[in-house]
Amino acid sequence: MKTLIIFLLLANFSVSLHSQFKNIGIITGAGHTFVDIEKAIDWDDLEEWDYVGVIIKALGEYEFKNELILYTEIGATRLYYWEYRWSDGYYSGFRYRSEWTTNLQVHLKKFLSDNWFIQAGPGIHIFNDGSGTVPGISAAAGYTAFLTDEISIPVAARLESVFGSGTPTSLLLTVGFNYDISDLF
Repeated sequence: MKTLIIFLLLANFSVSLHSQFKNIGIITGAGHTFVDIEKAIDWDDLEEWDYVGVIIKALGEYEFKNELILYTEIGATRLYYWEYRWSDGYYSGFRYRSEWTTNLQVHLKKFLSDNWFIQAGPGIHIFNDGSGTVPGISAAAGYTAFLTDEISIPVAARLESVFGSGTPTSLLLTVGFNYDISDLF
């Protein structure tokens, strides 16, 4: 696992003679997470749960000469929420939690035209509750609206799967804000 983390970090910060650091930005999104919730948290008597997935990530883009982009993200993903009643014989109440991961992902992104793009790649998800680190994969297709030469707004449909218990897979609608920094380098 350490080797994979080192590889992803090096890919994120690698420099090539035929390349250019292009954009920095943020993305956020929400959607539905498909998961076997009782398998994911190993509890049979849930009172309530929801399948709302949320992502909040910072990104960087590094464009290769053939217009293929190395796209990296670091951020947080909310997979789902759950709640259950508990009792220890003396006290009773509800316990609840939103399942979040902190993650690093590396994608390859390709523009199919001036505005339409596809992207896909692996990632590492670290569960914020300390329950472990697992691989993940995501893919997206979207449209980038260029507001100025430096500012763009990407909108995408995204499928993100985390290979943890219950294999949560989120279908998300995302929107972002990119700033072109290629003139700075």
